[in-house]
Amino acid sequence: MKYASSEQTREALINAAGELAAEHGFSSVSTRAIAQRAQENIGSIHYHFGGKEQLFEAVVRQVTGRGKAFTLHEAIEPYLGLLDTPTGQEGALRSMVRREIDILFDPEQPRWHTRIVYQLIQYKSPLQDILFDELMTPFTAAITSLLKRIKPSLEDDEIILHAALILSPIATHADYMPFFLEQLKTDRYDPEYLQKMEALIVRQTKLLLGLEPEQQQPSQAD
Repeated sequence: MKYASSEQTREALINAAGELAAEHGFSSVSTRAIAQRAQENIGSIHYHFGGKEQLFEAVVRQVTGRGKAFTLHEAIEPYLGLLDTPTGQEGALRSMVRREIDILFDPEQPRWHTRIVYQLIQYKSPLQDILFDELMTPFTAAITSLLKRIKPSLEDDEIILHAALILSPIATHADYMPFFLEQLKTDRYDPEYLQKMEALIVRQTKLLLGLEPEQQQPSQAD
């Protein structure tokens, strides 16, 4: 029998717990199922984490760590001094959209990461508090500040709507990935497809914010 190192065991348990929680929800996952998926004994969960709840916390912190490593504020910072110009506005919006796409569809990261966010948003819990404190709240503050700078007349509820319209295509492609991949006949989103998504979201956002006039349809006389 091959014995894994301590760090390999920790990673195996985190991945197993993350996969199962993504599939069934945290409340439906047992320590036995985690140990079986990781091919470790149940005692290793208590040895490395102290218990199932602490393991779940490690799962969530692994997911939030991706967003904390490159925050939305850092993504748009190069454009903050240019937000009174069309170039700066488009650059900030594009950088924001690209950051979300890069984080959610990073081929180097486990696919269960995106489903964990979806699972946690559904129900109030201490794990949801970690997600909100470390990821969602800073993101909301940054996107609110950006949209307010671009269009100061926006009301708070309008900002929420605009943020939802920006993020919905990305989140939908993450939450329903198996369906979309089947339609696209591929096992991962092609970079060109993600670039098209980015371009469409930026174009839509600019139009909705009134940053770019819609093209006039030619009249019959033209």
